[in-house]
Amino acid sequence: MTEVERKKRGEKSAAIVERLVRVQLRAMGCERFELGIRRDAGEMILREGQGAIEIEGAIKWLRHENAKGAHIYVRPAGTHRLSLIDDLSAEAIERMKAEGFEPAVVVETSLNNFQAWLNHGQVLAAAASTRAAKRLAERFGGDPSSADWRHFGRLAGFTNPKRERQLPSGMRPFARLRSATGDVYSKAAEFIAGIGTSSDGAAGQGEEPRKQPRRRRRQRAGIRPLEEFHADPIYAGDLHRADMAWAKHAALCGRTMEQIKDELLDGRDLSKKGSRKRQLEYAERTARKAIDQMCG
Repeated sequence: MTEVERKKRGEKSAAIVERLVRVQLRAMGCERFELGIRRDAGEMILREGQGAIEIEGAIKWLRHENAKGAHIYVRPAGTHRLSLIDDLSAEAIERMKAEGFEPAVVVETSLNNFQAWLNHGQVLAAAASTRAAKRLAERFGGDPSSADWRHFGRLAGFTNPKRERQLPSGMRPFARLRSATGDVYSKAAEFIAGIGTSSDGAAGQGEEPRKQPRRRRRQRAGIRPLEEFHADPIYAGDLHRADMAWAKHAALCGRTMEQIKDELLDGRDLSKKGSRKRQLEYAERTARKAIDQMCG
């Protein structure tokens, strides 16, 4: 292949990615998005408050990161009217359509593995949005660990670098945009009424996170201290659950696996875990799981 042919092929590929990204973002229907770029070493780069035009302008950089093994994710910024259901089969997608839960966006993230975004037609409060995602995942066989109001989904046009998703040829599969109507699903009003909320978020307020104790040490902006999670009665003294909850919170705020691991190691006495090696393994395992669960 000559240099001219290679250049033309690259330009054609870039144009395809730009079109797929534009169509997916339009169908998701959000004014602002957040991009997640998870590099191979576990570092998570978070770009907040991005409009569709800004994302399209970053495609060249995103393709470069993806070529180096980074995962490219997207989610709505702030509260929104969408729910993501992850890890669906083709049969589950068809059942959703048949039962009045037609997806606004469907992305095939690897062979016969799909993510679906549903448009509720109204903005849901965070707690109600998480309830909706969990019920939908349960009903259609999605991944329950991915069912929350801020979960990332894959951005179409980029490859899926997960090793277990490699094609028989050894190539990485592309995230393919299978449909993008943007429509509100037929049963939306009935379903939302069933989870007990409204567009202004008035119902379900009691499930918003409770007030936490005063911070006992300085933290990076936007990150709640680990001690607050340890002291929260919702975990009933189960510090393992509290560690996992904090790690997911930190991952959502864009902290890297190394940063999360270091904080877990410093956050409390882990001597009951055994040797220093076992303590390190616990912190790394918790940090990795938090980042894996945050992304599709």
